Amino acid sequence: MTILNFPFVGSEAVASGLIRKHERRARYRAEFPDVYAPRGVALTIQERAKAAWLYSHREGVIAGLTASALHGAKWVDDQLPIELIWPNARRPRGLRTYDMRLRSNELVEFGEMRITTVKRTAFDIGRRGRLDDAIARLDALGNATGFNAADVLTVAGAHSGARGIRQLRAALDLYDAGAASPKETWLRLLIIRAGYHGRKLRYPC
Repeated sequence: MTILNFPFVGSEAVASGLIRKHERRARYRAEFPDVYAPRGVALTIQERAKAAWLYSHREGVIAGLTASALHGAKWVDDQLPIELIWPNARRPRGLRTYDMRLRSNELVEFGEMRITTVKRTAFDIGRRGRLDDAIARLDALGNATGFNAADVLTVAGAHSGARGIRQLRAALDLYDAGAASPKETWLRLLIIRAGYHGRKLRYPC
């Protein structure tokens, strides 16, 4: 009996004789359409990213917070929607897709998959959501990779019309790769707001 304990394309596994259709139904669940994982097993965000990539016919690029986690950032919830650059207006539950173009220097190989580079990932996660959340996300990515804010601003310069650039600049101004947790980021911002730090908190207009 063949046991597949990783995300796999169901139709490919059946066609190759690895499993039979009844085994697929009995032992595995669909993480995404035609992409299966073992029943009763909670997938990590890395495994869910692979499942999403397989669902995209191996064409999508992992991005956003998912890419941040793959680059080593902590504090990324395993159950967040997987972010994927791949045009699909009818994305399934658990997947968030973006129809955008990447420059050739904004993606990198990650095993079988492609993911956005650290600086492109920082560019994306720093523009979205609340300012404090964006700072915490950048801190987590920076703690894992030590990225340079100037490199992210270079990416921003190549995408001057993108949404959230003002917030990104404000977040990078307060980015600190030394922060070891979101709570530490929150305490740092609290101190800045209280006026006990030399840097002033600036909000995007």
